[in-house]
Amino acid sequence: MKGILKKMAIVAGCFAFSAAMMAQTKALYLSSVEGTNVSQYDGQTRNVTLYRSVYNGWNTLCVPFNMTTEELNTAFGAGCKLETLSAITRNGDVIDLYFTDVKSEGVKSNTPYLLHYTGETKSVKMVANETTIEYDEAPGRTFSANQVFVKFAGATKHIQGVTDEPMFGIYVKDNAEAAFSQVTPETSGFYATRCYLTIDGVNAPTIKSHHGVEPATAISALKAENASVEVFNLNGVRQNSIQKGMNVVNGQKVMVK
Repeated sequence: MKGILKKMAIVAGCFAFSAAMMAQTKALYLSSVEGTNVSQYDGQTRNVTLYRSVYNGWNTLCVPFNMTTEELNTAFGAGCKLETLSAITRNGDVIDLYFTDVKSEGVKSNTPYLLHYTGETKSVKMVANETTIEYDEAPGRTFSANQVFVKFAGATKHIQGVTDEPMFGIYVKDNAEAAFSQVTPETSGFYATRCYLTIDGVNAPTIKSHHGVEPATAISALKAENASVEVFNLNGVRQNSIQKGMNVVNGQKVMVK
């Protein structure tokens, strides 16, 4: 009898050890400075931890995994805001950016965001449990209006200095209004999980950000400036105009009530 109990204890111990090892292998720590090559984890479900420096005011965020609204609040506080670019308009050299509140949807993988943080400047621990890793070498979304093309992109690794293409970002000393300025050779570029703009069609643009814009309002402004808006329903069928309900406008889902 004692021999049987001993064998059962050994088996139970093995199961416990295996479970502990499985839990450990599901843990994934990502870098928010130099970046992590997540191509090897593409499609895997992991418990992700990421330490990210944030500043009081507007920050940018783009990560290769999903986070729930609850996980976002745990990391950055219930008072944080999350916005994504919905549309742009152009008036001469002035580019207006329209950002829509999407916090209720949580963080979607490889989607560039503006993140408003109300706490003290520090390194914040971001945790997303049972989330799927999605690899994208160059995440971002491109918008157009009056022959200008604006891409809101995420950095998957540290982009040092200035590239051949002008890049615009939010300086930590001037981010109360999410003011985008062109990166200069004196800056450190963009660390991983941050976002930036590239603009084609204007040599020296003046960029203005508008926050909390309703999707329908942003799309109406876009239609007034850009006749080439592409609208599809969720079945992929192209529409002549935006319909009531869920639309896919220039690759982005927009709900019209």
